[in-house]
Amino acid sequence: MIKRLIIASLFLVGLFSFAVAGDYHYRTTLICSDCHVMHHSQQHGYNADGSGNYTAMGTEPEHFLLRDEVNKLCLNCHDGQAWAPDVYGNNTQSNTREGGALNKTTDAGPYYPANGHTLYSKATAPGGTWADTSEGLKCIDCHSGHGRTGTGFSSVGDTLLGEYRNLYPWPGDPTGTRVANVTYALGTNITTRDVFERSYAGVAAHYDIGTVDFNEPDQTKSGMGYWCQGCHTDFHGKQGDANMGGTGGEEWLRHPTADANIGAIGGGHSSLTTFKNKLYRVKVMSSADDWGTQGSAWATAPADLTPTCISCHKGHGNKNAFGLIFAKGDAPLGEEGDATGGNAQVRTLCKQCHVQGRYLP
Repeated sequence: MIKRLIIASLFLVGLFSFAVAGDYHYRTTLICSDCHVMHHSQQHGYNADGSGNYTAMGTEPEHFLLRDEVNKLCLNCHDGQAWAPDVYGNNTQSNTREGGALNKTTDAGPYYPANGHTLYSKATAPGGTWADTSEGLKCIDCHSGHGRTGTGFSSVGDTLLGEYRNLYPWPGDPTGTRVANVTYALGTNITTRDVFERSYAGVAAHYDIGTVDFNEPDQTKSGMGYWCQGCHTDFHGKQGDANMGGTGGEEWLRHPTADANIGAIGGGHSSLTTFKNKLYRVKVMSSADDWGTQGSAWATAPADLTPTCISCHKGHGNKNAFGLIFAKGDAPLGEEGDATGGNAQVRTLCKQCHVQGRYLP
């Protein structure tokens, strides 16, 4: 327990210090022994008397001196523990997870393989060509265990924080030729960065849906969308791209994830009035540092609000097909959408922005 308390303390110190801030597994919180073991024979902790917790090991030694195969190693801390974000299955912490929950190929519910990103899946990524046909999907296909300073970051501040959520900057491209950095700001927003985290005081706040919002530094591009495009190639792009359509803002071939503001064109395509008058709204990008207040209608909503992939889907997944967020807008948001669970219909999500159709009784 002593070792874990030390680790937790270092984690909080790292989060509170802007000079060395960033997600865990980066800079001051990159602790080798959390994930690596020298001889695959550890039987006691690191305190002088042998006490103290340590991460469990698998039955066989692993490459790179890892304590276990990658997914099991990650879930040793990231499933059901207090000191790290719980990213798999049911949430054991007090927050509403912005990223939702992963599942495995063997899961029988309530988090099914149809509900989001599936560990060990060897399937080809929808909309793309990437697949891990040897070991299946692994945590490190999306996240770097050592953190990432970013590739070609232009500012010292970005480098100190590293990639948002330690994201791997070239998903789906092991050659590293397609760079997709996702930058973020902590505490005070910087609109030239992709993500804004208001609070970073501990695990629950750091990863809560109410803490995270999304900037739009480039109004023709989504930072998160471009990153996701590394695997889900055809699902992302701007107006006029061959895979997207949407020239002039109309006749999209796929739902836009960038370069399409809510209510920008008429004809019922979308309605800013509909969206801003919801009491509870899904996440959208804003270049104006303004996302309104959840629980209240948004009378002064700017005209530059843009939906992107995380507006409709949880990054990891949830209990809904495709990780969709069924949010009617009249109840606080939970991981599946409305926290009350009373509006579990696909149309509730569509009608966040669109006026067509009616709700089922």
